[in-house]
Amino acid sequence: MNETTATAQSRRGFLGKAALLGGGALAAGGLGAFAEAARAQSAPASDLAILNFALTLEYLEAEFYDRARQGDFGNLNTGVQRFAEVLYSHEQAHVDTLNATIPALGGTPVRKPALKFPKLTQKTFVRTSIVLEQTGVGAYGGAFPSLKLKAVKEAALAIHSVEARHAAYARLVAGTLPANVAFFSPLTKEQVLKRAAPFFA
Repeated sequence: MNETTATAQSRRGFLGKAALLGGGALAAGGLGAFAEAARAQSAPASDLAILNFALTLEYLEAEFYDRARQGDFGNLNTGVQRFAEVLYSHEQAHVDTLNATIPALGGTPVRKPALKFPKLTQKTFVRTSIVLEQTGVGAYGGAFPSLKLKAVKEAALAIHSVEARHAAYARLVAGTLPANVAFFSPLTKEQVLKRAAPFFA
């Protein structure tokens, strides 16, 4: 099977999975942007590199909330447990969608890295979630101007806006002001890596 055929099959596979959700669900869940990206013939190598960097961060966030909801960070009260469950479902959806979109655009998804987390309590779990979510918001915002393909930009925005909501949700759960700043501050790749480095084994 040549690369062109494999990419076409990946694209059809993604669109087929997306179609199972129905048109309304696609639009409501932001998957419509990813379906549009998957229809593109290919993405520039720089766009694929950014999507893979995003996928690495999504792996981190998904496992973080998965561990929390399964009790690795102690017993969580009902509100915090719900928070962990909701964010896990979102982050895992991001992982699954990026894993489907990248090959549809002609790339190869990065493998999930080995991850590590400190011993956390409910309080420190929520504080750490604020750091991770604000890092995610900054990462997508910082990378956005470098994206070339319009469909990929729209797909990135579909996640960026949700990450911003996550950050506000985390601050609310922590008992602090959810919308604490008037302007968004993007992060460079180096800044993102510095914040995320402690979680990579």
